Amino acid sequence: MKVGNEYILPIAGLSIGYHDYEYQIDDKFFENLDFSEVKKGNIKVNLNVEKHEREFIFTFKFVGSVFIACDRCNDEYEQPIENEAVIYIKYGAEYEEESDDVIIIPSEQGEFDISSLIYEYIILSLPIHRVHQDESECNQDVISYLHGLEGDNNNDTEEIDPRWKCLEELKDKKDN
Repeated sequence: MKVGNEYILPIAGLSIGYHDYEYQIDDKFFENLDFSEVKKGNIKVNLNVEKHEREFIFTFKFVGSVFIACDRCNDEYEQPIENEAVIYIKYGAEYEEESDDVIIIPSEQGEFDISSLIYEYIILSLPIHRVHQDESECNQDVISYLHGLEGDNNNDTEEIDPRWKCLEELKDKKDN
């Protein structure tokens, strides 16, 4: 992941207390991610950092939308997203992801790159089933083609494989 320095927080110099940051995630952010299924979007990220003596609490709030491929027709559509996440950053001996929301960083680390966290929570904000809200917004040529395939699959005139024909006879005997 090659994103700009604007996502690197200088945590060593922060005073104890609350600190607010705001980021605007756009197409440039996603262009630097070769493996990302999201290539375009516009998301506002508010980050509140609560610094304690030996830990930080990062509270992310995401609001915006991204453009992703529809699972039904594969055309691109706009998917609104809204999410909130809390991550605990603690000092320790070496870098370790203790759990989904707890990260241990070396005590001497003076800065923390939040770009991967931003990307992860954007992706986690996406629904599992990614389709246009209304099927009429889908590419109708693809939908027609898919409906045509459904009709072909329901063809009962297909010849049964001879290896399975004897099983069909057993089923008929059981039904009688």
